[in-house]
Amino acid sequence: MVRQRIINEASELFGRIGVKSVTMDDLARHLCISKRTIYENFKSKEGVLIACIKSLSEKRQKSFYEADSVLCAILAMLRNDVKSSNFNTIVEIKKYYPQVYKQDVSRFYAEQRSKMEQLIHGGIREGIFRKDLNVEIMAYFFCEGLVHNVEGFGVFSSSCVFEYVAITMLRGICTEKGIVIIDNF
Repeated sequence: MVRQRIINEASELFGRIGVKSVTMDDLARHLCISKRTIYENFKSKEGVLIACIKSLSEKRQKSFYEADSVLCAILAMLRNDVKSSNFNTIVEIKKYYPQVYKQDVSRFYAEQRSKMEQLIHGGIREGIFRKDLNVEIMAYFFCEGLVHNVEGFGVFSSSCVFEYVAITMLRGICTEKGIVIIDNF
C-alpha cells in the first residue's frame, strides 16, 4: 500500500516537474511521510524511478486489454501520454540515469512496440488501418519516435504538439472506418 502510493506520487511528480528536479526530500514532503519510509521501500531514487517505469508499463498493458477496440486502445494510450507526461522526462532519464535508460526504458519501449505492432496488425485485420503500412515503423513512431522529437517544437507546448502530430499521423494510417472511430472518440 505505502509502496504503491510512493510509486504513484513519484510518477506524478517526475512527469510534472522532471526526474532531476525531484529529490527524495521533495517526495517525502509531498507524501507527508518520512524519507526513511521511502528508503524502507526503495534503495534509492533510481529504484523509485525503475518502479515508476514498471508501473507505467503495467498500466498501459491493462489499458490495452480493457479498450473496446484496437483504435480505442491506441487513442487511450496517446491521451494518457499527453495528460501525464513531461516529455523532457525521457531526455532527463537518458542524460542523468543512463543505466536506467539503457535497461529499463529500453525494455519498456521494446514491450510497448511489440504490443503496438500487435494492435496495428489487429487494426489492419479489422479494416481500421490501411493494409499497406510498415507496421514496425508505425509502432516505433507511436511508442518512441514521437516522444524523442516533440521537444524540438519549443514555441508550442509538448503535449499540444504530441497530441496534434499523433492524431494527425493516426488519421493518416486509418481507413474511412478508422477515421469515424477517431472522430467519435
